[in-house]
Amino acid sequence: MFKLSEHPWHFKISYYLVFIIVLLRQVRTLMAPFLGSELAYTFRSDNFFSFSGGQIRRGLIGEKLILLQEWGFDAVFFYSLLLLVFFSFCYLVVFPRLLQSFKVQEAYLILLSGFFLLPGIDREIFMLIPALYYYLSHKNDFLFYFLLGISAFIHELTLLLYFPFIWILIQDFWRIRKWQPLFYFVMVMACFAVVIGLKSELNLIPEREFWPQHGVEGLEDHFLYGFAGKGLMATLKLHGSVILGKVETLYALPGLAAFFVLLALTLKHFGAAAISLYYYIAINVLLFLLTIDYGRYFYLLFFFYLIISQSGLLAIADRSLRSFRFLMPKFVEGWLSFKFNHTWYQIALLIFVIAPFGYWLGDTLLKPALWQELEQLIDFHLPKYAGE
Repeated sequence: MFKLSEHPWHFKISYYLVFIIVLLRQVRTLMAPFLGSELAYTFRSDNFFSFSGGQIRRGLIGEKLILLQEWGFDAVFFYSLLLLVFFSFCYLVVFPRLLQSFKVQEAYLILLSGFFLLPGIDREIFMLIPALYYYLSHKNDFLFYFLLGISAFIHELTLLLYFPFIWILIQDFWRIRKWQPLFYFVMVMACFAVVIGLKSELNLIPEREFWPQHGVEGLEDHFLYGFAGKGLMATLKLHGSVILGKVETLYALPGLAAFFVLLALTLKHFGAAAISLYYYIAINVLLFLLTIDYGRYFYLLFFFYLIISQSGLLAIADRSLRSFRFLMPKFVEGWLSFKFNHTWYQIALLIFVIAPFGYWLGDTLLKPALWQELEQLIDFHLPKYAGE
């Protein structure tokens, strides 16, 4: 929670008011089946992917849903509740602390942007768990790396975000000649090797035999089930056709440009080395090619960068990535050695606040996130992505 000395009273009131508005919408979305909606579930259908169905990629949550249902619990309800509780913990306990380092006007702009006004929360929020553990404990011990390994089965993009903290293990092994760092490295990489290396095949047994018995039918007919079987090139071709073929791409450009400026300025604000800026800008470009759910990931990425910047993990990333400096052109290193400027930061935040916003690229509306949030408050509708 906020301390009295951190921000003025009017910002604290604004913060909790906006949080309540966002939480209310999240409750109405995630708990829709229990508030009168005909939908059996309102989070994304890929949450039902499970190892039981032959799908190793992102299968952990689906496997736990089956287990909960077999134990006699309403798995959809408990998963939705878990998302709401974890979201509340992040934004009532951790996020206010992360805002302490910003000027009041910057904090207000963050609060009124897509970094706080979320289009939706789902499994991707759990990618924050290893960083949150380090932020709260300041330990990169066995539990930190165990959580990293487990997160591979929640979302494989975890590897991109946490790669510097995995690579440092190899450097530590050569430096101190102890087996512990190597053990952690092998443990984590084995998890990601399983997720990335094993062929994903959906045999749909749980979707066709188990879940219909519990009121969840037609999962296999949803888009994400067809998408799961696509290879890398097919995925890139699909995303390329969306990017090049939709006018919403033009709508999304101001917000995208502002995001990358804010990414660089945020990390620079906390002293990031040029190589770390280079890496995280590069992986965000890659991430936004592999997935076009830009609006879905903005809040997650910003939260992640604030955590690593204020926990000590950024210093580890700087040290880890030094071995890759040869991949960074000298002129790029010169560009990324700029000094942080609050004025430019506030301008970029303002652009991000008023930029058109959407859950994914093809759903970008000519309305900022704040306007859409107020519309949902006045006249709530289940978002298009609910149950997709």
